[in-house]
Amino acid sequence: MLKNWLVYILTLIGVIVFFLFYQMWFSWYCLVLMLIIPGLSILMCLASSAFYKFDIDTPKNVKIGDKAAIKFISRGKNVTWFSFFRLIVSVEDQMSGEKKKIKLTGNGSASLSCPIDTTHCGAKSYSVDRFRIYDLFGLFFVSRFTKSKTEVVVRPVPHVPAIMPELNGFKARHLRKSNSSYSEIYDVRDYIIGDPIKNIHWKASAKKDMLLVKEPQEEVSGHARVFLAMSRDRDRLDRKMGELLFTSDYFLNKDIPHKIRILPPMRREVAFDIQSPRDLETAMLRILHMKIPEENDA
Repeated sequence: MLKNWLVYILTLIGVIVFFLFYQMWFSWYCLVLMLIIPGLSILMCLASSAFYKFDIDTPKNVKIGDKAAIKFISRGKNVTWFSFFRLIVSVEDQMSGEKKKIKLTGNGSASLSCPIDTTHCGAKSYSVDRFRIYDLFGLFFVSRFTKSKTEVVVRPVPHVPAIMPELNGFKARHLRKSNSSYSEIYDVRDYIIGDPIKNIHWKASAKKDMLLVKEPQEEVSGHARVFLAMSRDRDRLDRKMGELLFTSDYFLNKDIPHKIRILPPMRREVAFDIQSPRDLETAMLRILHMKIPEENDA
């Protein structure tokens, strides 16, 4: 804007000199026009500021490597043809904590695109706290405050791990004592004083000529865990996130419930129980919003 004022002042000086040496109607017309430009600029700003509004169009299902952008769609009316606006967009990577600002400029009913950095996975927030509306000459501006905010989650791409998990260990089943008395699986043992009479196995007791009772049993599957070590190395973290997504989805396809355990550096681990694709989706969103601690955090 300082540059525009400098150009205006130099032009005004030139018009005044022209008027002094050439006092005709044309020089008078140029002088009057130059003098009323600041007033016109203020009117342009005030008129346009009453009509500018914009919406935010956020893409869904963004993955690493995708070309995507957030669109800020201006809803300015016809009066805004003699002005332009500038948005200052604050971008924060919620995993790394890095922040930056992006400037976008447009006019009228324009659609501005703010590119999304999909180099690494993670949640990224985009916010506009205020935007400026300039007159056509760029001499004045009016600030409009707003609380427009949106979020984009860049998801990892499933990646096959170097060593595939052995399913036999997770599918193996064993029996353990059940708290339910209605289990169809049971073991038989000697009667102990205090055992309920209803649990006596009369047929087996008659054959053995001694009191025997039924002890309910239940099947237990092997317990699967998938570990993810959080790291400041974003390339390594992206790869590990892809392997975690593939492995967890692989377990679900084989009907194996499991846990995802997150190991932040020098922090207490976080665990998620995964029983269904919905649980996996919830866990991934939570993980992609986690801030990666510094390696030396206590």
